[in-house]
Amino acid sequence: MAKQTEIENGLTISYEDSEFSAMEILLDLDMRTGTPVEETGWLDGNAGGSYPGTLAGFNAANTDGNAVGSMRMVTIAFTLADAAEQVLVLTAGASKIVGVIGTTFAVADKVLSATFTNTGLAPAAKTGGTDPSIVLHSETAGGAGTVTVVLLN
Repeated sequence: MAKQTEIENGLTISYEDSEFSAMEILLDLDMRTGTPVEETGWLDGNAGGSYPGTLAGFNAANTDGNAVGSMRMVTIAFTLADAAEQVLVLTAGASKIVGVIGTTFAVADKVLSATFTNTGLAPAAKTGGTDPSIVLHSETAGGAGTVTVVLLN
C-alpha cells in the first residue's frame, strides 16, 4: 500500500494505490470564468481590445496574474482496485467540497456510491485526517468511472 499523488493546476489529490489502479483529473473548470483553471486570458480585461461601435474598451487588468477564491468543478476518472470503500483526499488546492454533481460507472448493473466529507471522518480518516475527501464505494472491483464535484478554493 503506497500513497500516490495527482497534482494539476494547484489541486493535489492523494490516494492509496491499493484502492485505485488508476486516477486522472479530466476537467478542472473555474466556475467564476467558465474556463479551464489554466486559462488566464480573461484576466487581461480586454486590454488593448475594442468594443463594437464607438465605445471605449474597458481596459482594467489583473497584472499580477492571480485570481483567487473561486469555486471549481472537477471531474476525476478512476478505476477501483476492489469493492471496498475507496478514498480520494484533497490535500491542497481546495478548502471544501460543496457537493457531488454526478458519477458514471462502466460496470453494467452495479452500483457506485459517492459521498464526501470536509472533516476527515471515517472512512476518509484512514488516509486523509481532516482534509476534504471523496469516498467511492462499488459492488465490484476493477470498475472504471468518473465523479464530478464542486470545490471551494
